Amino acid sequence: MMDEELKLTGQLFRRHRRVLLAGGVPLFFLCVFLCRENGRLLEGLVLTAFLWTAAVFDYYHGLIFDRLTFPMALFAVCFHFHGIMNVPDLLLGAFAGGAPFLALAILTNGGMGGGDVKLAAAGGLWLGWQGALLALVIASWFGGLAAIFLLVSGRRKRKEAMVFGPFIAFGIWTAFFFGCRLLADYETFCLG
Repeated sequence: MMDEELKLTGQLFRRHRRVLLAGGVPLFFLCVFLCRENGRLLEGLVLTAFLWTAAVFDYYHGLIFDRLTFPMALFAVCFHFHGIMNVPDLLLGAFAGGAPFLALAILTNGGMGGGDVKLAAAGGLWLGWQGALLALVIASWFGGLAAIFLLVSGRRKRKEAMVFGPFIAFGIWTAFFFGCRLLADYETFCLG
């Protein structure tokens, strides 16, 4: 099966089941540990499953499937209709998450893929606008550090493409689990 012909199927999951399980099982236990007191275990597990799957498929194939990002967005809306966030906050989160990546995709003539834009927008639905912006900063920092390392080590050339979906997923995941603490620490640091 050629990468251009890839579809999100059971065959693709079977092809990567070892990687999905090798990272997914520890992430499952980490979610249980991190959510033991805040009551967001189901939410954390669902988000982690989507993000880990998107990161793995983007890493190996350079694709983030709509069949992952659209259900991820739908689950965010379902979870948030229980009173955590109102509709304008959801929409603002999606905009804050997706708009910067959409602008990059347009300005770089496809240097950023549509899957990255949709993943970031879906992440914004989960996080709200502040969390989405935090995820953007985290993804940019870690993606930039990885790019510098790859360039300096000679593993990548300057004009060579690099997948960014795993960094977006990491940024969303980090903002979901640690966002309140990171934003509070940042506010304390800035305001003294």
